[in-house]
Amino acid sequence: MKEIFNDPKEIFNKSLFFGGLSPEIIDKLEKRGRRLDFAKDEIIFFEGDRGDEFFFLLSGLVRIYKSTDSDKEVVLRYIKPGEMFGEVILFDSPAYPVNAVAQRDSILFAIKRQLFLELFTDESFVKFFVGNLFKKMRHLADRVAFLNAYDVEERFFLFINEHYGLQSVVKIDLSKAEIAEAIGTLPETLSRLLSRLKSRGIIEWNKEEMLLDIDYAASVVERLKFE
Repeated sequence: MKEIFNDPKEIFNKSLFFGGLSPEIIDKLEKRGRRLDFAKDEIIFFEGDRGDEFFFLLSGLVRIYKSTDSDKEVVLRYIKPGEMFGEVILFDSPAYPVNAVAQRDSILFAIKRQLFLELFTDESFVKFFVGNLFKKMRHLADRVAFLNAYDVEERFFLFINEHYGLQSVVKIDLSKAEIAEAIGTLPETLSRLLSRLKSRGIIEWNKEEMLLDIDYAASVVERLKFE
């Protein structure tokens, strides 16, 4: 995946929700939106914050998470360059339902809710957008359930499959600590798991590249599909 987008129009044209729009509307989005810089660990918004903007990530990495009643952080997903987030405020609620923090120094492109509502009056487009929005919300709910349903090894292989796809050589763009957050465990617990898998010849992790026993990983993922 591309790591930096200098032109917001490039993202709009490739976006699921904006790719079919006219050049005139794309121009309006680009001219009336704004770039925002966030330093590593800087909060973009908290769960419950009222908001009137949604965002595209131009560069960096953003962590989306929820906090449990016991103040435990549950990572829902990582936003990569080219992806959109915060769009739930367009139709569902004026408050963000999750927390967002810059995992690395990041540049965002923000679009006002009011601008979206002014520009997108086509009924078929709105229905399409809302349908995809609710699919995303269901995905987030499923994600929380996933963290409670499977053990660490199962969550690890499900994450690799979802994030990278199962392949014998996996290019890793997240640190071990970030992956531990994503699967809801401690870095130490993940390290112990990786050591066990390495001793069994299932995984060999060398910096940004992981060698994977694809047959074993696939057997774990396939088994969980039927549980």
